[in-house]
Amino acid sequence: MIGSKLSEVYRDLISVALGNEKADLLIENCQIVDVVTGEIFDGSIAVKHDRIAAVGERVKAEKVFDAKGMYAVPGYIDAHSHPDYYLTLTEFANIAVKHGTTSVFAEPDAALNSMGKKGFELFVRWAEECNIRVYMLLPFITPQDLSLEIANFDTDYEELLKIANGNILGMGEAVAWNAILGLEEWAHDKIEFFLKRDMKILGHTAGMRKAKLQAYSVFSNSCHEAISQDQLLERLRYGMHVMVREGSIRSDIGILKNLDGRVGRSWISIVSDGIEPAELEEGYMDMLARKAVEMGVDEIDVLRMITWNPARFYGRDTEIGILAPGRYADVALLKNLKNFSPEVVFVGGEIPEKKQTSGEKLSVMNVERIDGEEIRLPDGGHKVRAMELISETVNRMKIAEIEAENGRLSKHCKTVLADRFHGMNPVIGIISDLEFEGAVASTVTFDEYNIIAIGIDDREIAKAINRLIKIGGGIVYQGGKSIELSLPYGGVMGDNASKIAEKMRKLRDILRDAGLHFENPLNVLHFMSFVTLPELKLSNRGLVDVKRRKIVELFVE
Repeated sequence: MIGSKLSEVYRDLISVALGNEKADLLIENCQIVDVVTGEIFDGSIAVKHDRIAAVGERVKAEKVFDAKGMYAVPGYIDAHSHPDYYLTLTEFANIAVKHGTTSVFAEPDAALNSMGKKGFELFVRWAEECNIRVYMLLPFITPQDLSLEIANFDTDYEELLKIANGNILGMGEAVAWNAILGLEEWAHDKIEFFLKRDMKILGHTAGMRKAKLQAYSVFSNSCHEAISQDQLLERLRYGMHVMVREGSIRSDIGILKNLDGRVGRSWISIVSDGIEPAELEEGYMDMLARKAVEMGVDEIDVLRMITWNPARFYGRDTEIGILAPGRYADVALLKNLKNFSPEVVFVGGEIPEKKQTSGEKLSVMNVERIDGEEIRLPDGGHKVRAMELISETVNRMKIAEIEAENGRLSKHCKTVLADRFHGMNPVIGIISDLEFEGAVASTVTFDEYNIIAIGIDDREIAKAINRLIKIGGGIVYQGGKSIELSLPYGGVMGDNASKIAEKMRKLRDILRDAGLHFENPLNVLHFMSFVTLPELKLSNRGLVDVKRRKIVELFVE
């Protein structure tokens, strides 16, 4: 679903606005919130086809909906989303719309990198069928860094544009900023493809400052990686639209607290950057907005950050983001403007019905099984490059002394990447000072979507990996409390949100009890192959020293 073309319906909209024709729907008795002027006024919203014909004035209509004095606000927008994050797009949309989100700007890197062209075709199909508006950006991440990884599939942007029927606004987050600023041709081939078409390129500037940040902002005028108010202000100074992230990956919304009143809010949006099903059941953009208001940010400014601001950034404010003539009739009715939780949601003037995921389930597994001997280290003492976990997403490289005996480590843990796309030899890493009970394996691993496993005993690791291969991907934990989550679409998505959320909550608890003592221990698995975040990661080519952008040996001479 995107909706009607204005050229097809504008004459009818004019006729309704002038009172010459009946509206299809009149949402009356509203307190209309104007995000442009900041005004709140009593009135009605007249809808013809799927667009707004008039605001404020009461006109004749075929159907009337009494809002009973509720606030009418524009449908919420997530300006940077990864909706193919554990859920199919259709299932994601069913939940998102209940929480007032009617449009997402989506980067389907999971669908593309886990299933290739077939996965992207499936995502496009879901975007056309689901009950929210999905504006797409093609992933830069195919993979993150070609100097460190072998791509799962050959990617042809021209072909993807055709598959998407023109519904592409640009490129998603350009993560490999070292390669881009180093003028490496493979990276600039991607950048120039979109610049030549005057399309957006989203930024990913984690850790960048001053000259490097300015250089990057030449071609990309957005970023969702600001984690402090100083970083937010620096990006605004360089003309970047700051997307403040609040989701399952990071919580950065605190940088909006006590922001200087002189700072223009129009270049700031609140985004999720991906939200897991367990959190999605509790709320989506409404929940993020609520958090900002609870910190003291003005509710009208917050509303703008999830409606008008992102719409203008993408040049879609003639379609979404405000309640005004000609725009899609995407309206959330609220009892409480500070709470943001909708009582009723209209998308294109209709109350949306739940949709079912269509299309064939597909998961690529070009590996039959692995043997514990493939990942075994020689018995005895070794000096190795090891990962010291600093957070769920970042580790520090250190030199560690380890002792291996009969396929087991003591006081340290092993992490393994098993390539399911090319069937290459497994890659081994060491997590220092981690004693982990049992073994866990997952295919939900940004952005390679290969199999990542963690454990102490090689036989247990191999057993978890082989079970994961058999079920077609997802997450498998085998230990004191064994549990598995099957994700039949690419090994990264399923279509039953409530069951997935329940199992993910259990997995978090089990993994914490097993030794991964983080708020969301699943993120340790998610980011083990994320080769653009510090400091030592796994790729299908080997062990990656992220700062030096080099494949390095596990053993130190």
